[in-house]
Amino acid sequence: MEHIAAIMLLVGCSHGGLTCEELPVPQVAFETMEECVGALPAALGGAGTGKRIVHGRCAVVDPAWVEEDVEIDWRLTRQNGLEVHVRQVQPPAGDVIVADNAYPVETAARMH
Repeated sequence: MEHIAAIMLLVGCSHGGLTCEELPVPQVAFETMEECVGALPAALGGAGTGKRIVHGRCAVVDPAWVEEDVEIDWRLTRQNGLEVHVRQVQPPAGDVIVADNAYPVETAARMH
């Protein structure tokens, strides 16, 4: 793969919408948005189970960011479904690994 122009993200939620988590995808990075969108139906079909509702989205990635630190945020909204935002960030000072699941439980509960 020469460059990355899009990523795929799948999120599985309980039927009540109280808990959501990222799910593994068959392929994360794509050279074009069209390739990602074309692969999304099969990925959604492969991730679905009777125990959760699966949401999927492709997001644009600036190919220049391949060697940079990026942050991927996602949230579910009633209006837009799964929203994915990819942005370049400054690396943390020192040897720090930062992870944050900022998914508000209250928002998920109101969705359904």
